Amino acid sequence: MDEYCTGPEQAGPTPGVAATTAGAEEQGPFAECVLCREPTEYPQTHRGITLCPRCEWLEAQRSACSG
Repeated sequence: MDEYCTGPEQAGPTPGVAATTAGAEEQGPFAECVLCREPTEYPQTHRGITLCPRCEWLEAQRSACSG
């Protein structure tokens, strides 16, 4: 398997995710992921497509490993 195309179970934690989600309760309501409907790191007022950290990672892997 290509070293850059590892699955989520082989990858380490996403840097910065714990820091941004630690105080999520104080920041207000978050937008839902357009793929899985889980809360994202973005506020509901965020414009554009919103993805949760997991779906963002999966989409990045799909685009990086395609071809």
